[in-house]
Amino acid sequence: MKKPIIAGAVIIVVALLFFFNLRSSRRAKTSVQVSEVKRRTIEKIVTASGTIEPKRKVDVSASAIGKITKLAVSEGQYVEKGDFLLQIDPTEYQSTVDQLEASIRAAEASLDMERATLEKARYDLQRARTLYDKGFLSEEELRSAEINVDIGQARLRSSLENLSKLRANLKTAQHDLDEVRIIAEMPGIITALNVEEGESAIMGTLNNPGTVLLTIADLSEMEAEVQVDETEVIYIETGQKATVELDAFPDTTFSGIVTEVGNSAMRVQAGLGQESVDFKVVVTITDSIPGIRPGLSASVDIVVARVEDALTIPIQCLTVRKAKDLGEVQGRSREEGEGEKGELAGEDRGARDEEEDDEIEGVFVVEEGTARFRRVQVGIAGESYFHVKSGLEEGEAVISGPFKVITDIRDGDLVNVKKMTTSE
Repeated sequence: MKKPIIAGAVIIVVALLFFFNLRSSRRAKTSVQVSEVKRRTIEKIVTASGTIEPKRKVDVSASAIGKITKLAVSEGQYVEKGDFLLQIDPTEYQSTVDQLEASIRAAEASLDMERATLEKARYDLQRARTLYDKGFLSEEELRSAEINVDIGQARLRSSLENLSKLRANLKTAQHDLDEVRIIAEMPGIITALNVEEGESAIMGTLNNPGTVLLTIADLSEMEAEVQVDETEVIYIETGQKATVELDAFPDTTFSGIVTEVGNSAMRVQAGLGQESVDFKVVVTITDSIPGIRPGLSASVDIVVARVEDALTIPIQCLTVRKAKDLGEVQGRSREEGEGEKGELAGEDRGARDEEEDDEIEGVFVVEEGTARFRRVQVGIAGESYFHVKSGLEEGEAVISGPFKVITDIRDGDLVNVKKMTTSE
């Protein structure tokens, strides 16, 4: 009888030792890093990349076909509005003008002759009427004189129309001749020169822009054309401030302002058969940049939101826990579920099951050596910090690391603060 009693006592002692050992292990302190809840100015930034382009530029194309016989500029040269740039062989166009001028002179001579013929026909008609009234001319002869006047008038109208057509053709031909001499339409730098003397220029058509002979750009006003993802373009508006970084000037940032937000989506192949949807955003650079060139790679940070004197926490502090792990649902069910019976109680239990899976955003605050989960509401996210709208007070210490601790720690765990982060 004593042996079973002794064995039972041993089992109880072992169980108690195991329980106290487990409790002791659970109460062991976890080493954590904490950060102080501080006030600072926080900005939400949208970052995008693209290229630098001049705000004003002109692509000079040919309006006439032919060989380039004169080239008066070189790439990088500054030109004023009206400066001569190049000339296309005018021989054919000059020949057309000369022929039309000769045709016009002949048509004018012919017109003079028709006027004289009509004048004579009118004189003959007047004389025929006089003779007819005196009985010296038959009605048929009078009618013949009238017809001669009608014919003269028709020939005069035809000559006038022909002359008008020739003059219109001459105007077109003269315009074509003028187009062989190309001048600058704006002041600026020749940023691209795509032809050489002796090459042929191709005139553009409706579906073919033709040859871009050269490009003139005003480099005093530059802008960054970037592509912004569809999930972020909704935050961007004209007038927002931005900073621009250029690969060619790695140690310098430049100020800018958003001046254009595209409305049409650009679908870009992102690799592996995937497609991204971007929108064009233009940022005008407000700083002067000596030595800047079109086409330089640029990275733009656009400030889409800003909160001054905001309570903030490091981004890594924010975590989520299920409601059931925090004991909140169980507490509510005890308070609200007393006396529930029948079908109504079953419905409420189903609702609580859904609540148990709800995720709650919050942080772990260190209170007298213990980690306490605190619900928080956050606003905009900066590069390193969240704006805290509610749930925390300035000066409180929140657990900010290590990452695994933030993931695994539970409400009520004892902690040992190894490092207090106070950086701005």
